[in-house]
Amino acid sequence: MHYFKKCSIFLFLFLFILLTKQGYAQVDYFQNFKESLLSYFPIITGKVIKLENNELTFDKGAKDGIKKGQRVVLFEETMPLIHPVTRQIIGKSEKIIGSAEVVSVEENSSKAIIIEGNINLPKENSLLFKIPKSKIKILYAQGNTEWAVGEGYYRELKNTERFELINAPVNINEVDNLLKEPQNADVVLLLKQSKQNGNIKLTQELYWIKDKKLLSRSETELSAVAINELRKKYASLIVPEGHTLLSFRLSRGVNRVATGNFDGISQNQILIASDNEISLYLIDVDLKLKSNYLIPIGGDILWFDTGDIDKDGKDEIIVTIKKDDRVVSSIIKWVGDGFVEISRINDIFLRIYDGSLIAQAYSPSEGFNGEIFYILPQKSTYQKNSILKLPVKANIYDFYIFGDTTFKWEDDGSLAVYNNKGIPLWRSQEPMGFGLQYEKQTGIAMLSLGKWKVQSRIKPLSNGVIVIEKKPLLGFVNASTFGYRSSKLQLLQWTGIGIEQTDITDEMSGEILDYAVSSDKLFVLVKPPFGFNPKRILQGESPFETILHILSFKY
Repeated sequence: MHYFKKCSIFLFLFLFILLTKQGYAQVDYFQNFKESLLSYFPIITGKVIKLENNELTFDKGAKDGIKKGQRVVLFEETMPLIHPVTRQIIGKSEKIIGSAEVVSVEENSSKAIIIEGNINLPKENSLLFKIPKSKIKILYAQGNTEWAVGEGYYRELKNTERFELINAPVNINEVDNLLKEPQNADVVLLLKQSKQNGNIKLTQELYWIKDKKLLSRSETELSAVAINELRKKYASLIVPEGHTLLSFRLSRGVNRVATGNFDGISQNQILIASDNEISLYLIDVDLKLKSNYLIPIGGDILWFDTGDIDKDGKDEIIVTIKKDDRVVSSIIKWVGDGFVEISRINDIFLRIYDGSLIAQAYSPSEGFNGEIFYILPQKSTYQKNSILKLPVKANIYDFYIFGDTTFKWEDDGSLAVYNNKGIPLWRSQEPMGFGLQYEKQTGIAMLSLGKWKVQSRIKPLSNGVIVIEKKPLLGFVNASTFGYRSSKLQLLQWTGIGIEQTDITDEMSGEILDYAVSSDKLFVLVKPPFGFNPKRILQGESPFETILHILSFKY
């Protein structure tokens, strides 16, 4: 009896451990996708046994991993490679003579057509083919796919160690646009997402970059449970220990920050702007000034944007300024050894949105006036292109669209979420603060039509947006004249049934004026309460300052 008790206890413990391990086992939601992709790139070497016109016959077939659509390297072995010490033959050098694409497959053989090279079958029948073991370079584009889903698949592919993944620009959904910028890759991988019965259908398209030919298209379905798990794992934001890597005291007038590659060469570039000057710095262990640019028409910066809108590998600067009763937008570009204004347009607001330039007209009596439209800028004017259709009425700086949901700043400083029919789904309980406010001009003394407002920057990240939440000094959010006692950055993500709010930073004393995000750093510009730091007076220094915090950032 005692023996059976012991056996029962051991059996129970064994089953408990087994079930626990299974319960915590990591689920690979992308197994089918991954296997489909890997199946086109096995490491194979074989012989060409026949050449007729432009068609080759291989001695390898389906059982060896050969698959229709694969592309192989054609080569000949030449001189033997001899070990310099042992003098033993360790291999043969290879002469690449072309490439071919597999067009039909049998169990033990396959046929391919020559796509590159002038091929002749040697008399000794020594022509070989291979899918090399070197990593395949893939331009990875997650298109409209939710960030957490795209990031999860990206990491699964990276873990195979078969691919070198090159990130494509975010939110590009058209393969033609991707193929214009091959970035020295072999294949474009484009993910597409759509909803199906409450789940997400994910489509993977593979294209050969050389001739833009479709290699394969496959689909998989992710359940709501899978999506939530991926969000928990990959959509979280981490500022390790909340510690700032570097902080810099800047002049009071600095109020905008942005990152990018402006000269097409240097990495880790940061722009810091005041109302009349833009400074370009390189980031190392310190800020290293590279160039200064005086803004031709100084005034209040309403919007400051950067992006490669002409697709030449160098980011442009878009700046919209209010001076007196006018609004002027400039496009500034690095030319030669400095910045040059290449376009100046009056009475127009500009913004870079998903890699394209959008605009909205300005009027003194309304502020933002009329529809938002795509624009082709010229030196002093512009060509108006298609209208940007939104499910809700919004001004150019108020919104960001994620799939079927629109995040939008409201007039009272609160943030709301709408569906694609313009129906409100969520609204913040309290206002989150304002950017800049201006009186609508009536031309009649003592008659006010209210104010038009430029809200704080709203930026996409993961499957949500980053916003600044500000807390006023005196408890009145609209009384921005008195400033803000503290502020922080938040990530707001729509889950389908509600909003998940994640603090990116702790509460920072004063007002966050602007922020920028790179792949591993977060840049935050902060103005102290009342715009000055009284401690500086005791140190015999000017108390008026703005602080730039650089934080380690992973997402």
